[in-house]
Amino acid sequence: MSLKALAHAAHQSLQTRAGCDLRHSHVYELLAAALGHQSWASFDSDALLADAGVGAMPDGALPRVFGRARQLGYAQPSAEAMAHALAELAIQRQLCAVRWRDLTSLLRLSQVRKEMDDEDDDWTDEPALAADIPAGFTQERLLASPLLLDSLARATAKETQAHHVLAALHRCAKPNPYLYEESLKGRVLTAAEQHWVDDYLRLEPRYRNYERHLRAAAESGVRPAALEYGKVFERPEFIALAERLEGDVDALQMARVATTPQARSLWLRKAAEEGSWPALQELADQGDAWAEERVAARADAYWLRSAAERALEDNDPLRAWTWQYVALARDADLTRSTLAARHSEGARTGEFYDSDFGGPLYVDGNEGLELPELGRAEHKAAKAKAREILRR
Repeated sequence: MSLKALAHAAHQSLQTRAGCDLRHSHVYELLAAALGHQSWASFDSDALLADAGVGAMPDGALPRVFGRARQLGYAQPSAEAMAHALAELAIQRQLCAVRWRDLTSLLRLSQVRKEMDDEDDDWTDEPALAADIPAGFTQERLLASPLLLDSLARATAKETQAHHVLAALHRCAKPNPYLYEESLKGRVLTAAEQHWVDDYLRLEPRYRNYERHLRAAAESGVRPAALEYGKVFERPEFIALAERLEGDVDALQMARVATTPQARSLWLRKAAEEGSWPALQELADQGDAWAEERVAARADAYWLRSAAERALEDNDPLRAWTWQYVALARDADLTRSTLAARHSEGARTGEFYDSDFGGPLYVDGNEGLELPELGRAEHKAAKAKAREILRR
C-alpha cells in the first residue's frame, strides 16, 4: 500500500465514522499524532510510515488522536469517532513509524555485512543487519513493508540518503541466471533446480533495485555509496568519485581500492587512527614509525626482528636496538640464533633433528641479528623508547 492509498482509505473511514467533513491534510496530522508526533511536518522529518508489522504503534495513540482532532477544531463526538476509527485502521494495517536514525544503521557497512578484514571478503555477501537496529528490523521484514518502500521512494526526491537506504535494503549477491535460462530452452528441472530458479526470479529484481538505488545515491554525492558501487560493480570511476567526495566513509575499504599508493597510505593511516588493527599492521609492515610503535606493544619476536631488520636497512641502529630491548623485556633476544635442524619426513616431521633416527632434514629459524655498537647515551635512549612502547 502506498501512502496516498492509505491516506485515502483513512479519509473515507474517519469521515464516515465522524459524520462530518474532514480535510485531507488533517488525515496526515492525525496519523502523526497516533505515531507520537506533534505534527505531520515533524513526523516527516524524523520518521517514515511502515506497515506489515515492521514495528508497533506507540501506546496512547487513542488520546493523542482525540486531542489533535480537538486542536484542529472538530467537536468532541467527532474527535472521539476519528480516534477510534484511526486506531482500528492502524491495527488492521499494522502501522508503525520507522525512524531515520534507525534506518541509517543499515548504512554502516562494517556492521551491515560480515567482517571485511579479510581481503577475500566481498560486499555482495548476504548481510546481517547492524546490532543497533531495533529488534525485528530484519532486512526481509523491512522489505516486506510496501508502505515503508513507498515512503522511502517518495523521500528520494528530497533526501539523498533515501536512495542509499533503499540500496541497503535490497543489497544481495548477484543471482545466477543459468538454470532459469536453461528452463527457457526446454530443460526439465528437478525439484532442487526449480527451487534455485525460484530464488533467481525473486532475487533478480531485488539485485536490479540494489544497483539502481546505489548508483543514484553515488551520483547524488553519497560517498559510501560511491565506494560501494565502484567496488561491487567494478567501476573505477566511482572509486575515484569517492576519493573526491566528502563525508564519512570506511577508511580501510578506501585504502584497499585506492587509485594511487599515496592515497592508499593516507587511507590506511586514517583507518588505523580510527582503530583498525589490519590497517595498523599493514602500515607497520611498511615501516611507518607511528604504526610500528603501536603494533610493537602487541607484536611477537618474529615481527620485532623484522622491524629491527628494517631499521638496520634504514641505517637507524638506535631504532634497531629499541626493538631489541622490547624483545628482551619479553624474554626474547633478537641477537640469538634460532637456527635448528628438524626432521622433514616421517613420524617426527617438524621435530628437532635426532641423528639417532637419521633421515632427511631441513634448517628452520633465523641467524641472530648483528646489532651495531652504541654509546651509553644512545643505549639509554633506546631503553627509554622501549619502555614507552611497552606501556602502550
